[in-house]
Amino acid sequence: MKPLNFAIIGGGNIGRVHMDAISHIPDARVSVVCDVSQERGCALAAACDACWVASYEETVARPDVDVVSICTPSGTHAEVAVAAARAGKHVIVEKPIDVTLSRVDQIIAAATEAGVKLACIFPLRFMEGVHYTREAVMAGRLGRLTLVDAYIKWYRPQSYYTGSWRGTWALDGGGALMNQGIHSIDLLQWFGGPISTIYGRTATLAHEMETEDTAAAVLTFDNGAMGVIEATTASWPGDEARVELHGDRGTIVLEQGRIVRWKLVDAPPGEEERMLSLEGYLGSGAQDPMGISYELHRRQLQDMVDAIREDRAPAVNGAEGRKAVEIIRAIYRSAKTGQTAHLPLVES
Repeated sequence: MKPLNFAIIGGGNIGRVHMDAISHIPDARVSVVCDVSQERGCALAAACDACWVASYEETVARPDVDVVSICTPSGTHAEVAVAAARAGKHVIVEKPIDVTLSRVDQIIAAATEAGVKLACIFPLRFMEGVHYTREAVMAGRLGRLTLVDAYIKWYRPQSYYTGSWRGTWALDGGGALMNQGIHSIDLLQWFGGPISTIYGRTATLAHEMETEDTAAAVLTFDNGAMGVIEATTASWPGDEARVELHGDRGTIVLEQGRIVRWKLVDAPPGEEERMLSLEGYLGSGAQDPMGISYELHRRQLQDMVDAIREDRAPAVNGAEGRKAVEIIRAIYRSAKTGQTAHLPLVES
């Protein structure tokens, strides 16, 4: 069976992570790197023995491309993804899948119409601790869920935003929530289930940027549980992102996807120790956006390859990628209006 050929569109930092991940998948290879900058695109292409193409339209039309990996600024994802789907290419998109619900829905519709696979990058879902946590929640082992919380207290210097697309509404779609907090928000909803109401506040306290560097929200889940989201890029030096789940029969706490507390009433002997030692440290973006390993991306990209081979949906498909965007957009709506936002969210 011939390896699947990937085109990486966007030759920046996250494009290099995708390249490293794909290079460690036996039945996949990077055939094309697309970037408007010849210098940057050629440098990444040379590192993986691929060719450089400047235009994404030309890239998605190539016969030596099976899968398109989109690593461009967030607010450009829809144009690239729709073009790729219409060209019959499978599509994997970095988070967020795009920055508004209408643009996300355009991507999902295009992939559905073309009959191609669509996935959104949420690599924390591929950690062992995250899967065991999900299984415990689904089995009811925490009892009645009472609190489901996410804390993302990270740090970025001003230089991260100055002269960049980051922290802009058009291309980043938000700030600490849409760019950094979205990983933990995805886990929050995956564990806690659908959210019914959100009351949020946002502020720009320590950076010069269009969007927020600090946010807080109070949530009510459909199942009656409550929760909070706190996110910032103005908390020096930056701490590991935490997701906490509490119920009347147990508590589970994760830091960057690793279980750091596992207290369940029905836990058999040795289970807590096993959960706490599941996986080694795989890096964090708390202080440095490139402080992550390619390993979790490798796992998700491997899932995409398997989904194509097995003709099944990827583990994090377009509909799953949409959920965290909806929650964040609801927080922005509430912060703007001063009113509680209700989900499902309707955007004009």
